[in-house]
Amino acid sequence: MKEENSKKKKSVFLRLLKRVKPSRLIFLAVLLAVNTYAWFIYVNTVSNSVDVHVKSWKIDFTSGDTPITDYVNVFVDNVYPGMTTYTKSITAYNYSEVAATATYKILSASIMGDEYVTVEGRDETGQTVLETDLTSEELEEQLAEDYPFTITLAITSSSMVAETGSTTYTISIAWPYESGDDELDTEWGTQAYDFKQNHPTSPCIELVVKIYITQTETNNNNGGGSGN
Repeated sequence: MKEENSKKKKSVFLRLLKRVKPSRLIFLAVLLAVNTYAWFIYVNTVSNSVDVHVKSWKIDFTSGDTPITDYVNVFVDNVYPGMTTYTKSITAYNYSEVAATATYKILSASIMGDEYVTVEGRDETGQTVLETDLTSEELEEQLAEDYPFTITLAITSSSMVAETGSTTYTISIAWPYESGDDELDTEWGTQAYDFKQNHPTSPCIELVVKIYITQTETNNNNGGGSGN
């Protein structure tokens, strides 16, 4: 009886196997391999180090009309599709007796070993500007559009009224689980994984941003116009 049941099950299996087209089996095998690789990448980068930080910055122009500046350093250890969105914010309060204007400039960026120094970054350190250097605005546009992850900078307001005005600078880095471009997701997901394997102590993304608060009445243009 057991032998007869075994023959029946084998016969049913063979009939089902004949109905499955070889092309479908190949498709299922490829799909399984892709998903397994994607999961491998995910579980090996899930220990992402994200620094979510909000800083309060008090502004006072009692020392004169020179723009008041601060530097924001961003370090993101790992990046991958579906990562927790990185957010770093600085809220500036204008306690002075004059209105002020808020702006910022990107000085440098490193994206998985690709180094960028902007025109403003060269000027900041007294270096010679190269023909290939991007301006802060050009690099900001590239960071927002050229990768499956987005690196964005924004301020809530470029104007700060006297004594009670405030604005918040925010830097965010996000990589949705599906960015809408599978090819870029795979390319940069692999590159992020390889970068961490070869540089385990280096962050995948680094940014240096200089922020400015300038007295409006002086019409001082040192801050530039990167603010939104």
